[in-house]
Amino acid sequence: MSRARNESPPSPPAPEAVSAQAPCPCGSGRALGVCCGPYLSGDAWPETAEALMRSRYTAYALGNYAWLVETTHPATRAEVSAETLEQQCKGVRWLRLDVDKCVDAPEPGGADLVEFHALYELDGVVRQIGERSAFLRDGDKLYYMDGTALRPAAYRRETPKVGRNDPCPCGSGKKYKKCCGRGADDAA
Repeated sequence: MSRARNESPPSPPAPEAVSAQAPCPCGSGRALGVCCGPYLSGDAWPETAEALMRSRYTAYALGNYAWLVETTHPATRAEVSAETLEQQCKGVRWLRLDVDKCVDAPEPGGADLVEFHALYELDGVVRQIGERSAFLRDGDKLYYMDGTALRPAAYRRETPKVGRNDPCPCGSGKKYKKCCGRGADDAA
């Protein structure tokens, strides 16, 4: 049975309602209880930028917006609130996280970078976001500083597209549809 078009996806389950044995939403292949769960419950703090980024994705997926605020760098935390994040994510169902690249800071005090793409559903449409996220240390903890949107690379043809009524590229002088494109309509 499919949802009506104007119905939004179900709200994320309460973090307490998700079993520690359930697969972690971050896609690591590990159980939530040994992956991102200890971070979201406050029992541990991520040591690497990738682990912090994965825990933030899991927080989005489970609706734990307080963790997103807590893991934002103190210098930019005033710009973020759990209530605003909850409103921005209303109707969003997070589907998958793909971590593309992780780069440690080249010098002490620099930013660690994580590039990722995430799939989500909103209004019955699957969408994708990508970001290059920067993480900085403040004391002994790593925090999310900011991110730059990643755009998918545009598809580029190696040769120009030939229309049915264009001259055939073979040089015969005939229209493409009457020469090398003959039968292409039958295949379509």
